[in-house]
Amino acid sequence: MRRKALILLAVAAAAVAALTLLSTQLLEVGERGPRYFLVDVGGERFVIYVVDPETIRLAEDNMRGLNSLFPIGELERGDGGFNKPWSWHLRPSSVRMVEVAIELCDGLPSHVERDLDYWVETVGRYCPWSGRIVASSSNPGELQGSASPIK
Repeated sequence: MRRKALILLAVAAAAVAALTLLSTQLLEVGERGPRYFLVDVGGERFVIYVVDPETIRLAEDNMRGLNSLFPIGELERGDGGFNKPWSWHLRPSSVRMVEVAIELCDGLPSHVERDLDYWVETVGRYCPWSGRIVASSSNPGELQGSASPIK
């Protein structure tokens, strides 16, 4: 009987520890996301909206100079409500920070803008190799004025 009680106590303690860890992780995700990030690519800038917690962490690290990753994501038409003045955006659920990508999806934001049909219908993704995170906000309006118009 005593052994059974000890086992139940150990199981209860493990459950409490697991719930504490889970709630801490959920709080961290809530604190950092989702976020808008301003990306600089050779002097041209655009805004991404990131919803994935790990991608948010990596983008914040990139902004602090702690990694040399760059964003990649699926292209969609329209500014998405956050990527003005561009007529395209990266689908938020597809955005990741990566180390490498195929050259086909690399380029300047103005390249995407000038040949949007090709980029959306043929390439499908945008992955500016020299893209670096330069600012972050929970409000897209704070970043949109910093995005570059077409050069």
